[in-house]
Amino acid sequence: MRGARRGGVPERGMTRLPRSAAVLGGGALGSVLVPALLAARIPVALAWDRARKPSPWSPELHRVRHAELVLLAVTDSAVSEVCRLAAHSVGPGQIVAHCAGALDLEPLASARRRGAQVGSIHPLRAVPHGSGPGILRGATAGIAGDGPETHERLAAVALALGMTPIEVGGSRSLYHAAAMLSAGATVALFSRAVDAFRQATGASEEVARRALLPLATGALSALEQHRPQEVLTGPIPRGDATTIAAHRAALPRDLLPLYDELVRAALRLTPSPAIERLLRTRPPAASPAPAPASRSSPRRRPPPSAARPSASSRSPAPRDRPPAPPPRARAPRRKR
Repeated sequence: MRGARRGGVPERGMTRLPRSAAVLGGGALGSVLVPALLAARIPVALAWDRARKPSPWSPELHRVRHAELVLLAVTDSAVSEVCRLAAHSVGPGQIVAHCAGALDLEPLASARRRGAQVGSIHPLRAVPHGSGPGILRGATAGIAGDGPETHERLAAVALALGMTPIEVGGSRSLYHAAAMLSAGATVALFSRAVDAFRQATGASEEVARRALLPLATGALSALEQHRPQEVLTGPIPRGDATTIAAHRAALPRDLLPLYDELVRAALRLTPSPAIERLLRTRPPAASPAPAPASRSSPRRRPPPSAARPSASSRSPAPRDRPPAPPPRARAPRRKR
């Protein structure tokens, strides 16, 4: 694309933006795309959601014929079905693009058979429900198209929404796996760190999150200006095998394989022969730590010790009785 851009919106002389757009899907991303497109001065001809949400969402899918760009912001499993439903109303001159990171362009085959251009525009940004349109600004968008023109026009849309376009080639699954590791897997790892912190301190889940979050966000923020090997801190870049051994002995058994794998990943950034040798050994057995109790749950009081009965309350011992005589043996029967 040629020329500069101002405020994220391509200027004249650059690739033309679509005259109108349709957003299919009223989830978290679809709810962000509608106001983001309007802010980029791209009219929204249709905001469609099958759940029949209130205005501006409409169940009238046939109105996609009025949109030059049709964005499918639905779940991955629904892309092919929604595309088939919309394909009856699309044709040449329109671009149908999905926003799924893991899918190639095959689920859009029904729109392509109707003469539409097909592609994908995938924001590399976690979009929670209730987010505003500004959440897309500063993100990168993975772009794919069935031809150079489609790719260029979708890249122009990404720029208009404040994102930086990047071409997605090669393995789409590998691309999406990398995205998941940087976002969803990071959240899952933080959750396990919170669990371990609570076991060590007895803190509530909220307190543990507040305590660890500055560490996590500080490390990630430093990656904006520095390479990972320059940001890595702790015992691994110091080659401190003694501390790593103490960690492995203290961790719950179910968390140890994850910890070891992360240490190996860190060793690729800063090798340490001592720590590498340590990972080949089995840590000493440790008793599993109890799950931390919530502060809101009452503490259990130990049961009161049983009082020793007084002499007056004891039941009297039975009197000694003479032993009963042994049973009398029967005489054997005579054989007839």
